Amino acid sequence: MIETQIRESLQQLKDAIANADSAEIKRSMGVIDGALEEHRREINPQLRHFLKNRSYMKALAFLNNENEIPRGRCAGRKDFS
Repeated sequence: MIETQIRESLQQLKDAIANADSAEIKRSMGVIDGALEEHRREINPQLRHFLKNRSYMKALAFLNNENEIPRGRCAGRKDFS
């Protein structure tokens, strides 16, 4: 399932940021961007919104079914595209 691949890439990105591993950051972001481009129609609209806006930690929280996802500048909008 594409969400599993995205979740794994987001976790790898988070770990790479923590380790200041620029090569892994670039690779992980490429995988995430590729998945978004290739599977845009299959991805949940809210997840797609987070990925499109590079709100990667919100996307990871969403995929991990966390209840408290911080609201951003688009809080309250219902037209996730």
